[in-house]
Amino acid sequence: MNRVKGYLFIACAATLWGASATLVKYLFNAQFHPLIIIQTRVSIAFVLLFFYFITTNPRILKFRIRDVPLFFFVGVCGVAGSNYFYYFAIKESNVATAIVVQYSAPIMVALYAIVVQHERMTKFKLLALIFSSLGIFLAVGGLNGLLVANSKGILFALVAAVSYAIFNIAGKPLIEKYTVWPSLVFSLGAATLFWMVIQTPQTILAANYSFRDWQVFALVSTTSILIPYSLYFLGLHFLTPTSAIITSTLEPVVAIVTAFVFLGGSMGTLQTVGAVFVIGSIILLETSSEPTIETHNQQR
Repeated sequence: MNRVKGYLFIACAATLWGASATLVKYLFNAQFHPLIIIQTRVSIAFVLLFFYFITTNPRILKFRIRDVPLFFFVGVCGVAGSNYFYYFAIKESNVATAIVVQYSAPIMVALYAIVVQHERMTKFKLLALIFSSLGIFLAVGGLNGLLVANSKGILFALVAAVSYAIFNIAGKPLIEKYTVWPSLVFSLGAATLFWMVIQTPQTILAANYSFRDWQVFALVSTTSILIPYSLYFLGLHFLTPTSAIITSTLEPVVAIVTAFVFLGGSMGTLQTVGAVFVIGSIILLETSSEPTIETHNQQR
């Protein structure tokens, strides 16, 4: 039952991320700079979570000084890095190209898990990895889709893939140490501090964004950070990083479908077949015999 909850949490997070990618591309087309979107979405989510817990359950925010480097590693290299390079990949190319290259991350995570963590690669995981990779490739239109892509966009997306892999690998031990909610708050807090160094709050305020602009920033923060990251951390609590990241390949399917509906993207036979392969990879994982991950720490 815990595995089922884990897959549902990850799938819901991936759905929100996929839909938000289309929303962000729309905002880029409306001349919002990627950095302001990236910074405000993380900062607003952190502030909301921090003040919620500091007023309702401050004990949950206790941490050990020696773990601060881990918070910053997950928050900066994982959260901030994947957000920054992924969104710039979208700006430089398109949603489909950015997301297909970023989703080479499951292969990176699987290789790391096998070589470093000695995780057993079952036939179900291997087939799921192949199906999800093939599905994403088809979903962006195969070779024709990649050939028309901007080389800078592909480079940004590749770095985003490395960051996303880091987030999955390093996020697991963080959750095991602190449970879900402290891990999320500390990771977002580290990313927020990082962006405050890159672009100070004074610089953002000096831009004189309207109240309506801030409403847009809050919407993006809620739908692309606050809710999906909460769901993803909850899912990662029950699954291995490999299973979690393969399940999250539902994101590009949602992104391509929403881009087709709202931005006039393409959605033909290849894209449909690709979506079926991705969904099939998730079903394969669920029917595998992988044991449920239990931790000694209980969720708060």
